[in-house]
Amino acid sequence: MRPQDELQVILEFYQLGELSSYVQDERGFVNVSYAIESIKNGEKKKYFLRKYKQGVKEREIRFEHSLIKHLLAKEFPLVAGVLPTKENKSYVSRSAPEGNFKAIFYAIFDFLQGEDRYTWIDPTCNDDEITSAAQVLAQFHNAVSGFQPEGSREEPEIVKLLPLIAKNVSACAAKDRHTRFDAYLQQNRDLILEHLKLVLAVLNAPEYLSLPRLVIHCDYHPGNLKFQQDKVIGLFDFDWSKIDTRCFDVALALNYFFIDWYEQDGQLQLDGCARFLSAYQDALQEIPGVGPLSPDEIKFLPHMISASNLYVLNWTVADYYHKEVDVEEYLIYLRHGTNFIKWFERAENQRKLAQLTNL
Repeated sequence: MRPQDELQVILEFYQLGELSSYVQDERGFVNVSYAIESIKNGEKKKYFLRKYKQGVKEREIRFEHSLIKHLLAKEFPLVAGVLPTKENKSYVSRSAPEGNFKAIFYAIFDFLQGEDRYTWIDPTCNDDEITSAAQVLAQFHNAVSGFQPEGSREEPEIVKLLPLIAKNVSACAAKDRHTRFDAYLQQNRDLILEHLKLVLAVLNAPEYLSLPRLVIHCDYHPGNLKFQQDKVIGLFDFDWSKIDTRCFDVALALNYFFIDWYEQDGQLQLDGCARFLSAYQDALQEIPGVGPLSPDEIKFLPHMISASNLYVLNWTVADYYHKEVDVEEYLIYLRHGTNFIKWFERAENQRKLAQLTNL
């Protein structure tokens, strides 16, 4: 079915009028999304339509949508509302025409204003953008503190996911496609697996396992933010959200914002990290709610940054072996994650990270 026909069929589940125009969002790696414009009673309005990836569970969509509704109810103004269908549901389910999946899911959201300034790769945020992004993440964590979402996310929390990542990496030898990606992965396989053991040993400490859990964004990077001047005015893509420790969410943000690409690939930009953490802590200092990161949460941040790098590296490997992708593009991602492991394990960088977390 042509995209235009498919989108028009989905619009028939809503009271938004007829499809006027659409543009596919080429920046996404997981879902297929469109900026659409519909016309009703002579008035045109813009929306964001998402076709969810194959295999997503209905309870995962309910989790995401209940989170968005909660944020709007808590007067967190930076998110796009999910629009109701004619049957007052937050998504559309259609039978999958082929394959092993029973249904394909769609949702339509309000269109967020602001500038799409960055992607997740090599963002070059200025100091004011970094400060604003840290404040927004702090406000998000405060807004979801104590929230119990509907549904559930399939993916386990990071401490339970790391052993599964190790299995995924170990199994890659049997999937060899005989490319430069495969060769590089096999060359660094033992390094990655040993590092996984190291990080998992640290996170299995009772102090970490007893940290509080809350809903985290789990994909907080500059490409999921909308900007106006130097301020974040929009936050989107909550389909990766799940329940985990918030220091993992903060660490994942530090990963995306501050692990260098290209010239010093894999090196963590510590000055940027310090600015982000300071702004995050300050934003939660004087307001009631979740509060700033605790000493225990801060203590685990270095290894949480490494866990977040392994999390993204696992996505790289899984995507490579499950899809037809650009080998050289994914080799860049794989080298990026591997180079951070090498950077992290140097003794002088361990000392620098200890100083960073001495807030």
